[in-house]
Amino acid sequence: MTENQRIALAVGCTLLWLLWVGYLYVQHRRTLHSARAQQPPVEGGVLIAYASQSGTAATLARQSADHLGASEPVTVLPLSQVSSETLQTARKALFVVATYGEGEAPDNGQRFARTFLAKANVSGGSAAALDLSHLSYSVVALGDSTYERFCAFGQLMFDGMAQLGAKALEPIHKVDSARGDTSGVASAMPAWFRQPKSPAFTTSERAPEKRVIWWRMAERVLLNRDSPGSPLFELTLRAVSDWPKWRAGDVFELQPRLPRAVVADWLAQHQLDANEWIVVGGRGQTLQAWLRERVLPSGGFNREKLICGDFSEFPLLPIREYSVASSQAEKVLKLIVRQQSDGSGNLGLGSGWLTEFCELGELFGGRLRENSNCHTPDHSRPLLLIGAGSGLAGLRAQLAERAAQASQRNVGPVWLVFGERGRSADRPLAHEMDTWIKQGILSRCDRVFSRADSAKPGYVQDFLAGQSEELRSFISRGADIYVCGNRSGMGEGVDHILRQQLGGPELESLLDSGRYRRDLY
Repeated sequence: MTENQRIALAVGCTLLWLLWVGYLYVQHRRTLHSARAQQPPVEGGVLIAYASQSGTAATLARQSADHLGASEPVTVLPLSQVSSETLQTARKALFVVATYGEGEAPDNGQRFARTFLAKANVSGGSAAALDLSHLSYSVVALGDSTYERFCAFGQLMFDGMAQLGAKALEPIHKVDSARGDTSGVASAMPAWFRQPKSPAFTTSERAPEKRVIWWRMAERVLLNRDSPGSPLFELTLRAVSDWPKWRAGDVFELQPRLPRAVVADWLAQHQLDANEWIVVGGRGQTLQAWLRERVLPSGGFNREKLICGDFSEFPLLPIREYSVASSQAEKVLKLIVRQQSDGSGNLGLGSGWLTEFCELGELFGGRLRENSNCHTPDHSRPLLLIGAGSGLAGLRAQLAERAAQASQRNVGPVWLVFGERGRSADRPLAHEMDTWIKQGILSRCDRVFSRADSAKPGYVQDFLAGQSEELRSFISRGADIYVCGNRSGMGEGVDHILRQQLGGPELESLLDSGRYRRDLY
């Protein structure tokens, strides 16, 4: 053996050893994380429990834990994992709960609502025997004031815990997402949580860093040319610096901008210099660029305050949220967005920016928010995907994530049921779907059309109603159900049919176990 061969052999052995050490380290970290996630609450500690449909309440709960500065450990759990033993073990609790739909509990809060809150006043019920007189609690309720039953589930939680004997530390704190209140963690948290951070703080889930990522609009494709419906676009975004991580089911939070012409007209109207250089939060930019992300006063404003650098009269435009439409492995962030407009032809704030006003190559800010409720835990199981319209985004992300794993492990069959308007013009991503069928990623694809040019017009819920035998057979094989799209109409209709076909108790069992996941808006 030559000297060069010996050196090459030594280098190869060293590399193999390093790979083995790296593998052992990764396995150790996974085992440690799993053990921490499953550990019970420390007796006498603080419980932070959340009920979240889109991930906002979950994020707020984790961030609140990071603000807790007590000399006691903290356990963070979804409400679906909170048992009577958990409640009896904790000394103090914070419940961060969203309200879903017309006053309902989010999916991961429904079991708790049935088990404890609905039975709190029932003599002999399982919750009636539960004495929580040792527990002090606070409730932060997230809701949307445009709905009639604003924060209804949060109020049910607050009242129900009191009926079980727990002592409220303060009145319920209601957070209105319609006003963008959820952006400030500290302002939403009870006073007893807003303390200096302690080195004794421990939690099973660390609060994720929530920072703005700069994105570049790389591509914009119209998916439904000549459709009778509103334009549907596939948007491809590329991160400018650090590449973020996400999973199918997560949410993209867009910081929208106003069209350049709108801001230019406003500046001219008020005789302000668009190119004046200002520094806000350590970031320098022109006045026009800064105002594009702000709400422009329709009436008067304090001109002197603006000139002197006081920008308090110009709040940020409200955040817009979209389901991600791609997998991490694709190395691009895709969105599928329906262009919205009001009766006067004005485009929606977020959809207008993404589909019309953002120039290719232009930079803008956005964040990714984890929504673990909509993650697929095991791609080896069968998966039923149901959606319509822009709900294609969440369905595509699930398919792309499964396709990325197909070369490494066995993946289960996927049945896609997708609704659109017309058969001739509304066939978005048809080529991509055909490719996944040929690759074996997509086992069955049923497109349902609601307009008259279809042989049998209808909606996805109508189609499912006629597939009772196949539906029950597919679910009996251990399939997960993932629904993405509009809540009213499609989402509610699908839920109704599933309850009819599978039975209410079976669907609730699927919901409680995380096998029935809904990404609805």
